[in-house]
Amino acid sequence: MRWVRAQRIALIALLCSAIATVGVYVWLDVLTVAEATNESIVTASGGSAEISGQELVLGEVVWDEYPAPAGSRLLSIHVRSSGGPEAAMCGIVTLSEQRGERTWLDADDLIDVPYEAGESYCIAESAPYDIVSVFALPADAGGPFFLDIAGEDHRVARFLIEP
Repeated sequence: MRWVRAQRIALIALLCSAIATVGVYVWLDVLTVAEATNESIVTASGGSAEISGQELVLGEVVWDEYPAPAGSRLLSIHVRSSGGPEAAMCGIVTLSEQRGERTWLDADDLIDVPYEAGESYCIAESAPYDIVSVFALPADAGGPFFLDIAGEDHRVARFLIEP
């Protein structure tokens, strides 16, 4: 009993750390998965899909439009957005293998894409604009792929990419 009294500050800190760890786990892992199960996939028909109050139209798909980091190649995907007063922000843009398990996030932090090329994600309440998503892929990734653009309305626009 004397040991517990002597170590009470350390035990309280340990208990607080355990509670914080469980809280962070629930917030980052459990709630994220729960939100993802509420999303519905909107498969693009004729190269266009509507999410977050705007129409997205698949445009040009270009290999190595910009200089690639060593050991990889870049895939640039251009999408045209209708914008409009009802347009809302979009979430994460991902590229995944159609017949595989690999998924990539937009590499806009790694690649120097000119500002005038377009936005890197959907923006709210705007005139029509272009979205340019650039993905750094390993050399063995050749497609076909799915481009997924998550909307604030819990819908994900899915485009088939066959470079």
